[in-house]
Amino acid sequence: MNPFPPSPPLEPNRPAWEIPFRPLHNQVLSVMPGESTKTFHDPFLGREIRWEDDVYCPTCTVHDGKIVCVTRCYGEDEQWRMGLAVSENGMDFERAELPIFHAEPGDPNLDILPIQPGTSVSYGDSRLITAENGTHFLYYNAFVHGVDRHQELMVASTRDFIHWEQHGRAFKSQARRDRETLPNQAPWRFPHPAVVVRLEGERLVATRVDGRYRMFVNVLATNGPNILSMAVSDNLIDWEIVVDQNENPVDVLPLRPGRFDSAYVDTAAAVLREEGIVLIGNGINAPPENGGDPQRMHAAHYPLQALFDRENPTRVIDRSPTPFLGNDPQLEALSPVFWIAPLYEAWSLVPHQGKWLLYWNHAFGRRTVGVWSAPIGNRP
Repeated sequence: MNPFPPSPPLEPNRPAWEIPFRPLHNQVLSVMPGESTKTFHDPFLGREIRWEDDVYCPTCTVHDGKIVCVTRCYGEDEQWRMGLAVSENGMDFERAELPIFHAEPGDPNLDILPIQPGTSVSYGDSRLITAENGTHFLYYNAFVHGVDRHQELMVASTRDFIHWEQHGRAFKSQARRDRETLPNQAPWRFPHPAVVVRLEGERLVATRVDGRYRMFVNVLATNGPNILSMAVSDNLIDWEIVVDQNENPVDVLPLRPGRFDSAYVDTAAAVLREEGIVLIGNGINAPPENGGDPQRMHAAHYPLQALFDRENPTRVIDRSPTPFLGNDPQLEALSPVFWIAPLYEAWSLVPHQGKWLLYWNHAFGRRTVGVWSAPIGNRP
């Protein structure tokens, strides 16, 4: 029996500026199968641990002509670490035997976390951005899963995915903790930031807009509604949230009561194109009593796109009237895994051989990863 009620049809007449993604293949299971029995010696636990019970959330870039993905890996101790997956064709991935990035005791950047004896530290929900000089920047949340829900958005960089430099919190210039960055909202998390990039040859690189790097960043708030805000940086390491004259963060994509994006808006990628800045993300549905779409399940994730002004990236020009993909009866007929509702979660965009590949998370039948594709078409 299908555990989900049928979703309403998707609007077939899409805005002309949207990137026309379509499923790349008909497989219902992963392009990146996740489970393994690989072990490594965790320095916090002081013992061997199975670290790759689950693989999810691949954030991708192009390195040495290959698609390189940093993956979020769930271990037997219920903490997350970063793995590495590499592909020649975007469909078949070879994964590393050991975590390529994980927490280390004595790291001063972790002093603010409530680390307990016998507990490791989670690194998760990452975004990988490449600078013009080839340096890859990883934005990730650091936290102790199961101990404290508050998370810190961190920055690290690498040139080769072997040696890493850790730069600490992205918003360290604004406050000691992320939850103190915006006192009027007390965010408990800044998940899934999307730095504005442009297509340069066969790779995406961070690009300045009006002289500065721009990041669309979610504010999951303790006080007040969740919003999608913007942050700016001069170096891709130190970021500041854009606020108005009342010190409130600028809400660049307001929630829409009664629509699929009524609870909050998530982000996957932001690409500078001829039409403007195309933001790819997800709308999350609120329960009906809180203004959600009653035809969709509470907490359902559906992909969306929004178009922002090239000159004023906080000004939205247009946005998807409905999800651009989803409503897959074959997938939704499978037993749900991990999530409580349909999960069509756009996650990471990468160019490959004249096409966009958009990796997305789902939890139908198993917790895993699919891929959508579109022709690259016009360039900025």
